[in-house]
Amino acid sequence: MKILKFSMLILIATSIVHCTNDVENDALQENSINQDEVSPEVLTKLESMGFDVRQIPVKAKKGGYIVGGDIFITDEAVQQYTGDKQAFFSIVDCDRARSIRIQNDLGNNAAGRGFRRGLNLWNTVNGTTLELIPVTNNPDIVVRLSEPGEIGGWGLGEFPTNGVEGGLIILNLNEPSLDGDPVTSREWSNILAHEIGHNIGFLHAEQGIFGTQIPGTPINDTRSIMTSGSNPSVVFNARRVSNGDRRALRLMYNDNNGFCQ
Repeated sequence: MKILKFSMLILIATSIVHCTNDVENDALQENSINQDEVSPEVLTKLESMGFDVRQIPVKAKKGGYIVGGDIFITDEAVQQYTGDKQAFFSIVDCDRARSIRIQNDLGNNAAGRGFRRGLNLWNTVNGTTLELIPVTNNPDIVVRLSEPGEIGGWGLGEFPTNGVEGGLIILNLNEPSLDGDPVTSREWSNILAHEIGHNIGFLHAEQGIFGTQIPGTPINDTRSIMTSGSNPSVVFNARRVSNGDRRALRLMYNDNNGFCQ
């Protein structure tokens, strides 16, 4: 993997982190513009921060930009970035990662029923200080349903900025499963785990050109929960996060030699 590219191609933009899976949002309908209308300055900054702006068009959304199909980065984060990767961190501070409060605003549906398992796919990884806590108030991350036309694809996760986890995850119930049937609760839990990965700093695994290989992690993790939407069956059929994902998480968030600050 990497941590810049680990089992998820983790990359830290300062330490931007690369990770894998993620269902690509093909068409951002409302609050979006064509990549041609995104300023060259913004595209250059996004690429410098470690995002792939070439294979998947960048979409502008109110308050920021969607990159990689399903990663939202705020306009504030883009504007704050100066090119000094030592000053810009895209992973969560160590202390914050110990207790990230996540609220389920999905309702009584398949996505809502998959909420707990989505958190547990990360919480069951041992040897890491990261803990995702389900709450009903004062959340750090809100998981809600998409409004009509708000996103394309299955989900969207917000990238962390300056040590603070991304505060929003959006899931799109209108998007069918791979077989055309409604997405099951188990599949939604896998999608949620993928989006949570973005909120704590993981990019897609296939974005190898942006990361720095982490010792002991696979360069190409074909089972990573952070696999992009170009191969969604990996995420949909996952039973757990991959061994590479687990190692990447331990390297990112632990007391001894973690990359978190």
